[in-house]
Amino acid sequence: MALGKPVNANNNGALENNEAQPKKSNDFYEIIGKIIDLGVKIVGLVIYVPARILDNFVDQNKAGIRVLAAALFMTGIAMSSDSFFQAFGGKPLFPFWEDTWIGIGWLWIWTKANFWAAFIVALGVMWIESQAIRGKSIGEAKRDYESIKHHTVPEKNPKAVDLVEARRVDYKRAGMNERSILGLFILVVVIADILAAFVMSRNPWGQPPITFIAMSLYNFVSLVSGEAGYVLWCQTDNRKHH
Repeated sequence: MALGKPVNANNNGALENNEAQPKKSNDFYEIIGKIIDLGVKIVGLVIYVPARILDNFVDQNKAGIRVLAAALFMTGIAMSSDSFFQAFGGKPLFPFWEDTWIGIGWLWIWTKANFWAAFIVALGVMWIESQAIRGKSIGEAKRDYESIKHHTVPEKNPKAVDLVEARRVDYKRAGMNERSILGLFILVVVIADILAAFVMSRNPWGQPPITFIAMSLYNFVSLVSGEAGYVLWCQTDNRKHH
């Protein structure tokens, strides 16, 4: 029994040494593995990059949507300004369905007083139309209602003098004249905007059917693109636009 102990110890030591030694790697399979890994990474990168780019245009809080909204807003203002700029005697800012356009004049158009006048008018028209389209927010409408809901008009008294009846009618119709005048003003602004786009700049009347449709769509886009861009920008900025 005593003679067998050293032999067992040596055998155990040899086994432990064999297990501790790293296995020899196969260079061929290692190269193949690296090539496959690199290919997967390349294919994944091709898919990952477009996905990341598109992701910026999906979530309203991402930078891509804000860039798109700003671009749409500025393009819309420029298209709207184009109509008013032509109404103020300037050359068309864009070549679409125009015999001539400003072209390289974009470089120094910023020095033209009538361009800035058209730009300011376009902004004002866009703001007025946006107020008319969106109207009041729910919270604002509720506050306005709460502030006047307790007011009630007394019944008509046939024995009251005419001045009393006149004051009763004034009380009943308080604020309505302002609403009517404001609505008429907004209507005039909308009509002026339409005339600037459809009459003073790009008049589609008398054109072939396809051209008529294309010009009409372009004019319509020029009327609403600025407002659409502004609404989109407000949504990306998490603001209430009212």
